[in-house]
Parts: sequence; C-alpha cells; structure tokens
Amino acid sequence: MVPAQSNPYQTLLADALRDEGLTVTLGDGPTRRPVAPLMIAWVRAGMPRVIHLHWMHRYLEPLLGHRSWASRRTLLELRVLRRLGVRVVWTLHNIGEHDGKHKSLETAFHRRLVELSDAVVCHCEAARQMAIDAYDLPPSTHDRLRVVAHGNYSGWYADTLGRDAARAALGMTSGERVFLFIGQVRGYKGVEELLSVFAALDAPDARLIIAGRPNKKQTRINVEAAAARDARISCALETIPDDRMQVYLRGADAVVLPYRDVLTSGSAILAMTFGQPVIAPAIGCLPESLGSEGTILYAADAPNALADALRTALTVDLAVLGERAAAHAATLAWGPIARSTVELYTAK
Repeated sequence: MVPAQSNPYQTLLADALRDEGLTVTLGDGPTRRPVAPLMIAWVRAGMPRVIHLHWMHRYLEPLLGHRSWASRRTLLELRVLRRLGVRVVWTLHNIGEHDGKHKSLETAFHRRLVELSDAVVCHCEAARQMAIDAYDLPPSTHDRLRVVAHGNYSGWYADTLGRDAARAALGMTSGERVFLFIGQVRGYKGVEELLSVFAALDAPDARLIIAGRPNKKQTRINVEAAAARDARISCALETIPDDRMQVYLRGADAVVLPYRDVLTSGSAILAMTFGQPVIAPAIGCLPESLGSEGTILYAADAPNALADALRTALTVDLAVLGERAAAHAATLAWGPIARSTVELYTAK
C-alpha cells in the first residue's frame, strides 16, 4: 500500500488483510527528488502482486517545480507496473484535493488513474457516481468502480472512561449539552460557520468544543477569537493525542461536522464508533455510511440548516441516538471489508 501514512484507516485495513492471510507492506510515499517512487516502493516491498494506491495527491506535488511532470511520471510508472503483471487497485478517498488549485490537472490525472487501475474502491454508491461524473469516465471503466465500506475504529483508541469521568476531564457538568467538532480544522470543514451559528444559538446550557489543529494561522486566530467572545465555546487547537481521544468522544453529547465538501469522513465514523450521534450535511458518503438512525443530517443548501439541526439536537434524546450510532458502527467490521478487498486483488 502506498503512500504509507499515520492514518488508522490504512493500518486497520492492512491488519484485516493480514488476518485473511495476505502479506501487506506499507510502502514509502514520494520524495521531492525526481525518481520513481512507485517503482522503488514496489521493489522495496519485495515486488508484490498487487499495489494498492491511496492518497494520490501526494504524487501530484510538484517535483522540481513541475506538477504536470509529476503526473506524467506517476502514470508512466503505473503503465510499467501493469506490464510487469502487477494488479493496481486505488481507493478513492477524495474526488480532488481539498483546497486544491489545480483542478483540471487533477481531473485529467484521476481519469487516467481509473483507466490504469484494475479496480477502484469507493466507500459508497454516491462516491462511485460522483467519480463517474467528475472524471467524465467512459462506460467501459464503470465496472471497475466497486463499493466497499469504510470500516469502524473499534479497538483502535483507548476506551476506558465513562461519561462522568470524561466530563470532569473536560471541565463540563453532567447537565450541559456538549457539542464537539473533532479533527483537523480546515476551511472546507465549516468550523468558522459552526462558531457563528452556535454563537447565535439561544441555549445557555449548550457548550461547543473545537478539538483539532488548524492548518492555517488565520484560522487559529479566528477560532480563538470566537471562543474569547462566548464563554460557552472552548477549544483545544492541537493534534489530539490518541490516549486523549476518548476524553472528547465520551464527554460530548454529539459530534458536529458541518462540512462544505466531503466524500468520506473518518471523523464521522470514529464518532459513531464511540456512540456519538453525528450532526452533518447530507453530502458525499455521509448518508450511506452513517445511516439515518444515529444521525441528524440536514440539507447542505437549505437556509439556516445547520442552526435548525443544532436546535433539533437540543430537544431530542441524544443518548438514544448515540446507542443507534454505535449499533450502526458495529456493522462496519473490518473482516467483511478485507474479504471484499481481497476479491478485488484476485479477480480476473
């Protein structure tokens, strides 16, 4: 699998594949030197029969200032690998790089990537259709796009705290209704809109926690300013350590993910793994991946939709929704996902 990243999704999938009897190596990603990163990773891994691609924007980063050259080099490497009998599988994590500035290059690259892949993993049917439309894929490639679910995070993070202990660690009382945003704070995730909407919410017992590292200095300044204006808002603007993840996910009442653009959300599935109902727009894979029983989904383009969703969350039994969310997350076990992935590796 390339490129290897410190991402639980990739490690959980690799471990589940090993449980199915496969030898899996997490290969090196590209460097800034004008070399052949896919070929080098493949050789270092012992020249395996399958190369499984993941976050391909890494292979579009400019090398020596030539982004288009990086695209051509990567596609050439894939053609060579296929000539050598290597099966190519690509997991589509995003339609395009978030906040990307080279949309036309990305689209052309991804179209060719689909054509050079033996199979493309989409985490939901909506993602499959979005890829067909966004990349203007010819009908001859459609059967390569296969739906395989995103697995849960059961067992990955420590989970020893009860709600009361987690609340105490957060400085929250049992009677407060605590909303949580968790994950890297980036523009497309809608955090600043969430802060604005929450500030206008007439709910003195509601609390909002922003937990995650901003990717821009100005974003950090804006979040900290919002927290300074409203005592109900607190923030931990850092990468949340694994051993502290349970404090937030057991101490909150619901996770709010007001994305403006998303395909698959690991944060949403993580929240449901911990029994957190998710408040989010009905876009991308969210409706299919999260189901409807443990979520409050809203129409992304509807006026005041996020505010209305938060008001709904103030009136419903979030504990019941959380139980439903946990039950749904339990259906996203890695064993069946690994077996479906093996079928893609071995299909003729």
